[in-house]
Amino acid sequence: MTKHTATTLDYALLGLLCQSPQSGYDLRKVFETTALGSFSSSPGTIYPALGRLEQQGLVEGQVDSTRAMRPKKVFRPTKAGRKTLTEWLSRKIDRGDVERRTDELMLRFAFHWMLDSKTLTRHFLESFLSEVEDYLGELTRQRKEYPEDGPLHPRLALVAGIEQYRASARWARKAIEEFKEEGS
Repeated sequence: MTKHTATTLDYALLGLLCQSPQSGYDLRKVFETTALGSFSSSPGTIYPALGRLEQQGLVEGQVDSTRAMRPKKVFRPTKAGRKTLTEWLSRKIDRGDVERRTDELMLRFAFHWMLDSKTLTRHFLESFLSEVEDYLGELTRQRKEYPEDGPLHPRLALVAGIEQYRASARWARKAIEEFKEEGS
């Protein structure tokens, strides 16, 4: 296996393939019909990503010859692919993740069930909440320092960001509570 720097799309594909083996076409349909579409549903990105993952030994594809008219290649994660996904899911959350990669964090959370560890999931949520609250403090400070006679557009954009992070913090608190209620 060659050294691999995975993209978010690569991790999304690995997560889906860990759920069940699928063809490129099947994967495209998942991306087209779910919130995963924000990570791509284009054949121009999905098929090359599958090829890269296969070349790097993270997935293996086998032609399903049971379909005589139109055989399709079905992909499955390899042991190395599962390990790569697990490492990504378990990765520490930092401020940069919260500032620039919230969509990726939510993708990680969506696949977190695969770790089969309520403790790791609670730790993920608690780390996420801590980083969000820390960043909210910074944004709130910036808002207080923003001159009242300054341009309206940047001020309103800052307020929108603050509200989005407040919503993320509320969601994280609620999710932590749900995991507590579930007895984790």
